[in-house]
Amino acid sequence: MSRRPALVVATVAYLALVAWATFGTVSFHRIGWQAEYGVLSPSTWFDSATWSVGSPVEWGLNVAMFVPIGVLFAMLAGRRRWLVALLAAAALSAAIEIAQIPIDDRISDPRDLAANSTGAVIGVAIAAIGWLVAAVARRIARAAPPVTTAPGTAARGSVAASTAATSASGRAVRELDRAA
Repeated sequence: MSRRPALVVATVAYLALVAWATFGTVSFHRIGWQAEYGVLSPSTWFDSATWSVGSPVEWGLNVAMFVPIGVLFAMLAGRRRWLVALLAAAALSAAIEIAQIPIDDRISDPRDLAANSTGAVIGVAIAAIGWLVAAVARRIARAAPPVTTAPGTAARGSVAASTAATSASGRAVRELDRAA
């Protein structure tokens, strides 16, 4: 059975959580200021206050929020299209920041866009590490010598068990390949 439907469901569920976190009402008033057009205002990007004012905790939470998005988008796109996943995550972050401009208790901030994109890069890197580990495991599985015993010393059924185990591990590696 393919893991793709479960991956799509997990991605949609996480995106719904992100939408709730980024657009939902908050019980406290917004802290900080927003330029008239938020991230669309070029002066905001070059204002030193944009980059010097703000909470490191907020930055960290924005990074952490987009790490799973980077992983999920990369898994959906596949290992050869990791750049598409990264660009999609950055576009999602930009869309969120632009959509926050008219919302009274939200701030459209270039720092958030940068933090979200940083989280997406980390997420895609985590997926890439997973792909690398899977590739090494496949290579090791292919290079492993077959299990042999001296003639007449093999226990009954051991050759069949060894063959079944090797083909089962091969199937598992092929399933991982299809999922990526």
